[in-house]
Amino acid sequence: MAGKQEEAGVSLNAVSYRVGDGDFSGLEAIDKQCSELYPDQLNPFQATTLVKFWMGGSDPLDYISMYSNDGDDSKGIPCHWHYVTYGFSDLYGDGRVHQTSGPGQPSGFGFELTFRLKKEANEGAAPMWPAQLMNRLAKYVFQTGNVLHTGDHIPWNKSLNGKSASKIRHMLITDDQDLPPLSTKFGTVEFRQVVGVMDDEVKAAQRWRGAAVIDLIASLKRVGRCHITDMKRQKSVFDVKPDMTLLVKEGIERDGSSLGHVTALCSWCKPGESVVAPSGSQKSKAMSNSHPSPAEVEKLDSAQLRFDAEAAELLPLVVKARLKKGRFFIFHSGTNHTIHLIPSGMKDENVVVTLEDPLVAQGSYLQVYCSRDLLDHMCTDLEKLNKLDQVQHFPVEFKFADPSIVLQVYKRGELP
Repeated sequence: MAGKQEEAGVSLNAVSYRVGDGDFSGLEAIDKQCSELYPDQLNPFQATTLVKFWMGGSDPLDYISMYSNDGDDSKGIPCHWHYVTYGFSDLYGDGRVHQTSGPGQPSGFGFELTFRLKKEANEGAAPMWPAQLMNRLAKYVFQTGNVLHTGDHIPWNKSLNGKSASKIRHMLITDDQDLPPLSTKFGTVEFRQVVGVMDDEVKAAQRWRGAAVIDLIASLKRVGRCHITDMKRQKSVFDVKPDMTLLVKEGIERDGSSLGHVTALCSWCKPGESVVAPSGSQKSKAMSNSHPSPAEVEKLDSAQLRFDAEAAELLPLVVKARLKKGRFFIFHSGTNHTIHLIPSGMKDENVVVTLEDPLVAQGSYLQVYCSRDLLDHMCTDLEKLNKLDQVQHFPVEFKFADPSIVLQVYKRGELP
């Protein structure tokens, strides 16, 4: 993706692709929405792909516009750069990227992303790294089909701008306060904002609710109602306001966790096998969140579940705040392995496990029936996972019966 500032910015670059009989209503609707918010910036800075995705390029987003926002001291809004993507939604309506839809239906993936970055003193041009970051998020969405929703969290585990000094290492998703949803002839578009957060902030979102944690962070002066990302922020909301920690704990006990699935380093296999290899047909099923029909499943006597330390740290929370409250949880892996944990008593047409058949697989997709007895044992045994930073030797292994499960935990970022 190349960045450039031209006299016509978005308009000129877009016009060059509007030759002929094409319909550019989706693109023009976003242009119009942004021009109403920034009437003095009809020609903003812009990042654009040299070769469009629909012409064989690697970056899914056609454009990312970058606006200068002067902020408002009276409302506690600092000066910042406001980035807006073009490409998650259907810009053209001719099937070149997205399947066509109509009014009232999601346009493409049904959203565009925005990002607000605190402007540094004497900074005359918007930094390009947020555009690169948003294209990396776009590649994930386009490759997996997993849509980013308000309240979602994205553990990144490294500084968003690639500089190790910054403590902003993860992202949460919220609604953009200044860009309301659009209704276009190609469908509806929501503007969902990426917010950079710190380690304990994303962990709080995982353990409770992302939207609730976003509200807590917005109380910080350096973030505010516009949810501005300040890469120089050194203190989390829990450092500044320690009482918020108790509020999160009470929220988890009251509400449980809204985290229903996570993409993590994990896999599973049958005893005696090294790994279950995913097939192309299984990939489309898993990525569309569909589930196997009874005619396609394989009943297992036992299974081995493998997680790296980062994924395993979630397991005590998953057991207490999800499974014990009657809610499922799904671990997805980058290699298309899926581990779907299902509590007893859960009623759903996609659930194929039972007390009598607690382990059921299709390709690299596994459902696990979690009885009350199993969850009680997990609550006790998996407490050790809360202190993985003290573990000297990996893998750490746990064995459970009924169903017969061996759970192995490996070093962070590693699986056999």
